[in-house]
Amino acid sequence: MAKKQKNIDMFPLGIFLLPGEDIPLRIFEPRYIQLINEINESKKTFAIPYIKDYEMKLYGSEVELSSIIARNSKSEMVIMVKGVKNFHLLDFNDIKPNKLYGDGTIEYIDDKYFSTNPELAVLIKKLKLNIDPIYGTLNTGSAMNLTAVASSIMLNSEEKYTFYTLRDAFKMERFLLKRLKFIERIQSQEKLLENNFSLN
Repeated sequence: MAKKQKNIDMFPLGIFLLPGEDIPLRIFEPRYIQLINEINESKKTFAIPYIKDYEMKLYGSEVELSSIIARNSKSEMVIMVKGVKNFHLLDFNDIKPNKLYGDGTIEYIDDKYFSTNPELAVLIKKLKLNIDPIYGTLNTGSAMNLTAVASSIMLNSEEKYTFYTLRDAFKMERFLLKRLKFIERIQSQEKLLENNFSLN
């Protein structure tokens, strides 16, 4: 089955979003002020290729403009964007014809990675992760979307990019189990400190 390709406006940044995640961005460069103003008019999505160590990586995030939170007299603004899909970057043009900003070509790839691992289900319930009502039960026969699990925990962009580029359900599951066990240990230590403090 052919992968779907798309030409899209681009705003390279050192952030990586998974679907459903949102983040505020400060827009101050003239080219990206132009981009956001046009996106606000067209209601189209745009792409954020992930930049790490001054290098444009192979994957990025397609996002939508949720809102313009604030704007000043210089047309600089603070906006909120939300992750829609992730993509494989095929081509990037630094300047789009007759525009200040760039564009490029992306392709969508299979992101359907699921797990029925009961250990993962137990940790999700124990940590009360806000993913989906079905994960609030211990019905271990229910498949869990691994990307949704990753979105529900505090991962920085580099960690999310590392997770996403594993491209293998078993490796992604191992990655998440390691992070969830670490969160569990931290929460246990915090609870112990809280109990010790209350006893004094």
